[in-house]
Amino acid sequence: MIEVNGWAVIRESYKEEDDDNELLNSIVKQIESKLNELDYRNEFYSLKCLNGTYHLSIMVNHNHRTVTEHVIDFFKWIAQISKGSYGIMYVQDDEDIERGNEDKFKVWSMKKGKVVELNDIYLSPLNPEIEE
Repeated sequence: MIEVNGWAVIRESYKEEDDDNELLNSIVKQIESKLNELDYRNEFYSLKCLNGTYHLSIMVNHNHRTVTEHVIDFFKWIAQISKGSYGIMYVQDDEDIERGNEDKFKVWSMKKGKVVELNDIYLSPLNPEIEE
């Protein structure tokens, strides 16, 4: 099983002087277009504007990793097109045995145009932190 839970705040820049509403609107339209292409079962994506700030939510639950690689690619793509965006995506993949992560969450951190994979310190290992 693979479980993904994540969020991102969509911003065009991480420098206030580089803020550009036209660019932000273009980025939001690109993301909305991409969301229309992501028509997968057992996945939920939501892009909402709250108080003038765009928030993206991602929830995924599949049986196998091979059908979810597009989720991490989507997260990375957002970082590329909107350098000011930031967020976190938690991934638990019980098939990640080769790297020894079958009992752990991995954290994908987005900031300043980059996405990196990190070790989780809050929910891992699943046993005993969440399950026994």
